Amino acid sequence: MDAILPDYYGENIYTLACTIAHYLGVKRQCLKELNVSLGNKIVLALFDGLGWNIFERAGIKMDAKKITSVFPSTTSTVLTTLFTALTPGEHGVLGYTTFVKRLGGIINTLRYTYPSIDERDSIKDAIPFSTSFPYVKSYLKEVPGDKKTVEIIPKGIENTEFTSATHGGAKESKTFVNFWDAFFQLSQTLQQDLYDFIYFYVPDVDTLAHKYGPYAEPTIQSARDLLTSIKIISEKYRKYTFLITADHGHVPVSQNILWNNDVDLLNLLDVPPYGDSRAIFLRSRYDVKTYLLRKYDNLIVFSKGDAEKLLGKINGYDIVPDYIVVPTDYKSYIFSFKQNDEYDKLKGHHGGLLPEEFEIPLVILNG
Repeated sequence: MDAILPDYYGENIYTLACTIAHYLGVKRQCLKELNVSLGNKIVLALFDGLGWNIFERAGIKMDAKKITSVFPSTTSTVLTTLFTALTPGEHGVLGYTTFVKRLGGIINTLRYTYPSIDERDSIKDAIPFSTSFPYVKSYLKEVPGDKKTVEIIPKGIENTEFTSATHGGAKESKTFVNFWDAFFQLSQTLQQDLYDFIYFYVPDVDTLAHKYGPYAEPTIQSARDLLTSIKIISEKYRKYTFLITADHGHVPVSQNILWNNDVDLLNLLDVPPYGDSRAIFLRSRYDVKTYLLRKYDNLIVFSKGDAEKLLGKINGYDIVPDYIVVPTDYKSYIFSFKQNDEYDKLKGHHGGLLPEEFEIPLVILNG
């Protein structure tokens, strides 16, 4: 299967972020902006996990453009790009887990905690997120005072370190508890007609794609319901341009390979594998590439010198691992930080460069 390299000069969620920042009156030194038609007011609806593959199977008639994600194609990296208008190499949030030297090891980026700890934001009292990731500067915090912005997000993720650093820069925040509440909150917010920018995030497709796989009926039905609901609302509130997109898609997992069991590999590494199950980052003083290509099939092993073509502009090479491993089949490669983790039981994964996980829709309604 053919991998797709990121195009930070093309139709990509990074160039979309640059366009939104510009629209909101914030200057960024972007490589390029995405050419889209915007009205006076915007709803940015991000449906987590709704890759082009799932969007097409949902079968809802909507004019859509196929764009690409950033690498790694995972929520923490994509959302940071989307709300900073920076490439992953610039902002440094690289994967579901990433290595932060200042913190002495590997952390979970979304939860801002160590991977073996369930408590969210366990690190913040010692070292805040802004110190660990100094280049993460949300353009929402720089929006001129005459523009009103609001986020509508699931209850429980408001005011977290990650949220505060990214879309939490919105001037107001509203939360919901389920699908129906989400669209009620959106409808009520639109009815007020107060806001220039509304960010609307729903994680349901991603949750179901992980549990059942991207092509399972619950996943596809969830996508249908989301798209149908947003389409109906957009027809009612035509003052707003609706930008509907996703952070990544999913591949159906053919095999989960647990790298905890590969003792020879672990002995070659300076720290455990991190990143994502389909975008694995390795730090080592040894020739890990030769070892991997001899033992495993259907892998691309990128070296440090390849980092810019994956991560875009890079602020400092201390964030770049020695090797980046990307599968070209449907296998996932997992290192579990917990003894009784269910991560290797998931049926859908993402993070890599195959079309199913890297291509996403961009739907523009009322543009």
